[in-house]
Amino acid sequence: MTASFLLSECLENIFSNLLDKNICNNKSIKDLYSCTLVSRYWCRISTPFLYEYPFHHFYYKYPDDAYFKLIRTLLSCIPKSEIEQIISSNTSNIQKLLSYFFRSNIKSYKPTFNYISFIRGLIFNDLLGSELLLFCHRKIWLPPYISKNQAQFQLSVTIIDHLLKFLCKHCNNITVLDTTKNKGNNIFNMIELLTYKGSNGRSKLNDLKELYYADSVVHKKDIYLTLSNNNICNLTLLYNEGFSFINSLSQFISLQKKLKHIILSENLYEPIIYDTNQHYSNKNTVFNSLSTQSKSLQTLEFKYLLFSSINQDALNSLRLLENIRELKLYECMGVNDKLIPWAKSLTKLEVFEFVTYHSPSISEEFLIQLIQSSSNTLIKLIVNYGRRERQRTQLFKQIPTYLKSLVHLDLPKTYPDELISIFGSCTKLIYLGIILPDFKLWIITFKNLGKFIPKNLQKIRFNGMNNSIFNCNELKSFLEGCVNNGKNLKYLEIIGKCELDKKYFDIAEEFGIILNHVHIN
Repeated sequence: MTASFLLSECLENIFSNLLDKNICNNKSIKDLYSCTLVSRYWCRISTPFLYEYPFHHFYYKYPDDAYFKLIRTLLSCIPKSEIEQIISSNTSNIQKLLSYFFRSNIKSYKPTFNYISFIRGLIFNDLLGSELLLFCHRKIWLPPYISKNQAQFQLSVTIIDHLLKFLCKHCNNITVLDTTKNKGNNIFNMIELLTYKGSNGRSKLNDLKELYYADSVVHKKDIYLTLSNNNICNLTLLYNEGFSFINSLSQFISLQKKLKHIILSENLYEPIIYDTNQHYSNKNTVFNSLSTQSKSLQTLEFKYLLFSSINQDALNSLRLLENIRELKLYECMGVNDKLIPWAKSLTKLEVFEFVTYHSPSISEEFLIQLIQSSSNTLIKLIVNYGRRERQRTQLFKQIPTYLKSLVHLDLPKTYPDELISIFGSCTKLIYLGIILPDFKLWIITFKNLGKFIPKNLQKIRFNGMNNSIFNCNELKSFLEGCVNNGKNLKYLEIIGKCELDKKYFDIAEEFGIILNHVHIN
């Protein structure tokens, strides 16, 4: 039996494993596209997977030809008569456009599939409203029966606006909705179209699993209220940026049945004018609503939040979240001793991340208590801040004492005695990321460090290497120590402004180590 005659159920399982809606991963779309070219049979089965999350693969990219070709493909699903109506109602160069339209022998392109019906993930962004960008790429995405030379700005925008509405009306069972990159007020209209109930009593968002929403000063309508009124209650992930509609947000969180992952962030780019005390009270209201998800919630991410004004009710709510496995604090401030009772309750934590590019506003006692509370479960620890000299030495002593099951560790400036102590206890480490203080003590220690690293350690990443603090001979001594003591180190990564000549790479290759250097200006 050849691959072409595999049962459709088998192929669907294979193609579903190739699908990855992760916005950072483009591998899946290439593999799936290749599958569509194998045969008509494979094309028919793989194409729906290819178009489930079509916009996700362009999330971090500047729009290229492939993006506008996607728009062209989706536009082909719109009946030609609807585009005709748009052209006829357009006031700019109407006679020329109509004359060209009816005179043209070019037939409208009929798509092989109804691609829009396959879509499960929508991303509304500002790009689709950019007149200049759309106009510059009009030769790629405009339907073939429209003159590219005569089409004007407004026509481009009107057609794209119609495409967005058509997507909302004719897509099915949206599971991922992202509006964070859209700052326009039309987003509410899109939500209304998606929540409209059809003859079966269901809307396009009944099966919504992931929602990403960012507040904007132009968003004057309450999206969370609309979603709650339409009983959108099956989310597994919620990303919220900004706190304008606090009561509706809290109600929406409480409405969810199995919310597993929540991300709360301040809106830094469009600061809202607010009364300080009221704003803190708003965040306390949201924290209080989290307790309604105490059984299901496993991942908490807080970004740019200030915790210093958290009240007792909100703290108690955080303590009730008994199943938290991952806690991530990014650029948060005011994590003080008042939060230590919360740290005591985090007994199932597997991942903890604290990252800030400024002076850390976090209690060392809070961190120590968190490490002690999760000593039996924590396997990934990232503590990244600008450490000054031997600041917070007690924290570094707690790691080898309590966290012997760590497999991933990322630390700020670390001194030789601290690192050797960690190596002696954290024998399960697979990944280590550290900053080596640029001083003579490390030059003496580095060449002998190889014999201390844990046997399971496979990758070391040296961050902030603005000056090379070890030469080729010292690198060779370090790698000899690894090899002679049966270590399994495979990757060495150096990040910073330092320059590495070819000798470093030759030495690494000699010992079977892949050396990667990322130069940062």
